Amino acid sequence: MIRFSDVNVSDRKFIQRYTLWGKRRNCDLSFANIISWRFLYDTQYAVVDDYLIFRFYAGRHLAYMVPVPKPQVQKDGSYHISESIKCPVSLIKKLREDSIAMGHPFLMVGVCRDIVESLEKSIPDVFEYSPQRNFFDYIYFREKLTKLSGKKLQSKRNHINRFKTLYPDYEYRPLTKELIPQCLQLEAIWRGNSYGSEEKGTEDVQLSQELRSMTRAFLYWDNIGITGGTIFVKGQLVAFSYGCPINQDTFDVCVEKADVNYEGSFSIINQEFVKHLPEQYLYINREEDLGDEGLRRSKLSYKPDILLEKFSVTEKHPLAQFVDQDRIKKETEELWRKTFGDSEDFIRLYFDKIYQSEYNVVSQIGGRVVGALQTLPFNMLIHGNVVKTAYISGVSVDEEYRRQNIGTSLMQQAHDMLYYENVVFATLIPAEQWLYDWYASYGYAQKITCTPPPDGIREMTFKEFDQWQKAKDCVLLHSQTNYEIIQEDLKQSTDTPLQQKTIPAMIRVINVQKALALYAGLHPMVKMNFRIYNDRHVRMNNLYIKVENGNAESTDQPLENAKVMTIKELADFIFAEESPKMNLMFN
Repeated sequence: MIRFSDVNVSDRKFIQRYTLWGKRRNCDLSFANIISWRFLYDTQYAVVDDYLIFRFYAGRHLAYMVPVPKPQVQKDGSYHISESIKCPVSLIKKLREDSIAMGHPFLMVGVCRDIVESLEKSIPDVFEYSPQRNFFDYIYFREKLTKLSGKKLQSKRNHINRFKTLYPDYEYRPLTKELIPQCLQLEAIWRGNSYGSEEKGTEDVQLSQELRSMTRAFLYWDNIGITGGTIFVKGQLVAFSYGCPINQDTFDVCVEKADVNYEGSFSIINQEFVKHLPEQYLYINREEDLGDEGLRRSKLSYKPDILLEKFSVTEKHPLAQFVDQDRIKKETEELWRKTFGDSEDFIRLYFDKIYQSEYNVVSQIGGRVVGALQTLPFNMLIHGNVVKTAYISGVSVDEEYRRQNIGTSLMQQAHDMLYYENVVFATLIPAEQWLYDWYASYGYAQKITCTPPPDGIREMTFKEFDQWQKAKDCVLLHSQTNYEIIQEDLKQSTDTPLQQKTIPAMIRVINVQKALALYAGLHPMVKMNFRIYNDRHVRMNNLYIKVENGNAESTDQPLENAKVMTIKELADFIFAEESPKMNLMFN
């Protein structure tokens, strides 16, 4: 597997050493975009064979950008990437193997036509290439946007002339940090004018995401190479825009907002901002339209000089590594056998009665399973509330592939999958003492214990056992089916002494929103704001939540006096006054 690192603000110089000297004009390579949208895409980077690689999530699917070659130093000290350099086949194969190891069919996005042609020539009849019209970039010559010459742009000149007639004393000012509060106020005005107060559905989600991206850009304003401009009328901010260079001759306009009550405000900020950019930028990328018809009309009305086509690249048979569940089960079973040394009776029972393919999470390298775990479904009873929970079982990595990030891949896959299955908590019992710290690094807290079973468990009916387990305030519940399997295991191991001591176990929050909603319902008098950050496995958990009057409401906007917590600290907080229990787990 490829070892990726999270993209951080401090990585700007290193990343732009690659991106700023290339010929690609994709807005995806703008560092401001990479940083400000990282909350949504969970973007990471690595360098392999002198190529910079970005890996991220497009929705639920792992995806890759086209690798960026390392520039060569020229005699004058500048950098240059030759257009003759083509992405090697061996590197694409490494990306494919990394993707499969992470549990995803290979997907590469933002691929321009010249690279499509190069890939098809180098690796014929392997990939499908699909144009993604909603993500085509609109690129214009700088001179076109500043002069607006010609009959086709007469309407744009009319808008600007109208603005100048109505507001002859307008001012253009650079966008500085001091103006950010006014920009956020204007964004709220723009949102109200454009969409009204009743925002719903997909539109509302996109607007919230855009606002969150903008907030992040403003937060890191001094550190990510952003340039911005504003328009003022009689001391009132009426428009602003900002962006970031993509390469030496192309500038990316990330955001443009204006108060439409000032006629021509969008047209004037468009022209003035580009006019005030350094003259080295001959091309202006005004990004995609995302399928919004109004935005598409607006961008087309400026007559783009380049409509940058972008394709997605997938294998023609993308599920080939994943559909053979019989093979995957056999290889998972053999990995369990080599890792844990359990009796054959237990292994047969586990894989005949407990194991199901939909619970199994694997990492495959070279066409075989080299890591696996199972996410066994349980309910948790907590003060009368029943909550979906999972028990992580059988975490194992082939000895030959240890220390290659396979375990991290398995845990990340599992947590992401469980989130979309509406699971609230995950639990586990570390097999060795050193693993407590390892699991803690992935958000698990020692806030649950595995207790001995009740006396007489071998003769106890499920009804009797169910009464015993449900008498507890906070406990992982066994179903009748689970209990029958447990009894079968107990019969097979009559000579094995039952657990007689309490074992520290661990619990993790999988869904912050649902976990805090549960907490709020149990503590209706609590009034508190939370900010959860740095959940590396479930990016949707990194948000602000207000707890008040027994409810938990999430938001993308910062909340004042928020209690800042990691995902592990949240588990510690929620279960601070609880004593969750589990018993008779499948280990």
